[in-house]
Amino acid sequence: MRAAGVILAAGAGSRFGGNKLQARIDGAPILAHVLAAARGAGLAPILVVLDPAGARSAPALGVRSDELVVNPEPARGLSSSLRLGLAAAGAAAPRVDAAVVLLGDQPLVRPATIRALVAALDGAAAEIAVPVYGGAGGQNPVALRRVAFALAEEADGDRGLGPLLAARPELARRVPIESANPDIDTRADLARIAELAWAERVRANRDQVDRVRESPDDADFYASVSSIFRDDPGRTGDPVLDRLRAEARLDDTWLDIGAGAGRYALPIAREVQRLIALDPSPSMLKALREAMTAHAIANITVVQGRWPEDASEVGLADVSFIAHVGYDVEAIGPFVDAMEAATRRTCLAVLMERTPATMAAPFWPPVHGEERVSLPALPAFVDVLVARGRSPKVEIAEATRRRWRSVDELIAFLRKQLWTQPDSAKDVVMLDLVERWAAVASDGSVELTVVEPLSIGVVAWAPTDGSIQAGER
Repeated sequence: MRAAGVILAAGAGSRFGGNKLQARIDGAPILAHVLAAARGAGLAPILVVLDPAGARSAPALGVRSDELVVNPEPARGLSSSLRLGLAAAGAAAPRVDAAVVLLGDQPLVRPATIRALVAALDGAAAEIAVPVYGGAGGQNPVALRRVAFALAEEADGDRGLGPLLAARPELARRVPIESANPDIDTRADLARIAELAWAERVRANRDQVDRVRESPDDADFYASVSSIFRDDPGRTGDPVLDRLRAEARLDDTWLDIGAGAGRYALPIAREVQRLIALDPSPSMLKALREAMTAHAIANITVVQGRWPEDASEVGLADVSFIAHVGYDVEAIGPFVDAMEAATRRTCLAVLMERTPATMAAPFWPPVHGEERVSLPALPAFVDVLVARGRSPKVEIAEATRRRWRSVDELIAFLRKQLWTQPDSAKDVVMLDLVERWAAVASDGSVELTVVEPLSIGVVAWAPTDGSIQAGER
């Protein structure tokens, strides 16, 4: 069955306050997520109905010129866009057998949902297929056989096919769908869905590991690689550290959430009155304490714990910061809530545009037979903050190639990121790729030639500068 995609996106978004489809989650405009789902489901052609103002912004929204349908009278309601979109689908060449009607403000719609609706029409007597969600979401998207396109003429106002399906339920086949598909009507909806999108990526990343892993995680995940995270607290020429130092005041208390071995905690402690270093890893904190002794840094309070579960153990700080922490935190909203609640002046986040784990991503297809599901990173984090009503300032501090001190250190890192057992068939593939892709310098250090440099940004925001509070979400 050849199915077109019709995306309705000409609404005014008055409850949102305007420019709704340009609002971003997970690094892209919300309409771009709907487009990606339609393309991922194999719909063709894809037709996006926009109002004249939206049409002028189509390229920024990810809409190609051949996908654009303009509704000159969007005030007539969603039903007018539905008729235009289905008419365009009906006129498409080559001829389509069906169309799936999607809403442009439902960025969590999944290709699997779309495919299930199309499959429900194929070989069935029903003219229409609608989802029944286990989670939140109405009866969208809707899949229609070509013979049902004419039903759009009965739609009126902003309700689309809803009243028709309620009056004539025999027209539709209902397809159970486990996931949710909420829409974005308000700024609070945007904040909630930005956090849901973050959580979905974290879960998908974790589920992929559970599916392919050969080795379990150690009780202390970082025990075998903690040495990678050490650095000289007296170093110069580190743009990220320089940016953090610029925020420091002599009478400050700072909180380093996920301090690790003290890459940033140790040098910052020399700039402030007191620093609280929190981390769950015993091996990381052991390395931190050893460095404190070696460099005579005594104003760090070390707390073994997890954030935000152990937030009550640290009290208030003038500045709180995370450095390459949070990528795999599923509940990012409560994490940021606790960070802001612990902070008097400024929150800081040092994050990469792509996570450090992406350095192992080229190994996944040859080792595991599939692309790596990436974790959310800097762009998605900024989108979460903006959705929450914050005004983050982002400075890209540097673009760097990751280097390991030896081939053995690189292999230890890759085994952690690929979850391979030494000497297994998959591990042998990984070792062969290391021989081909590792460039060894004269000092013995190593970099991967197949990995692009990673840009590192520093995000700064005031903890109470927004209008979307936790209680509103």
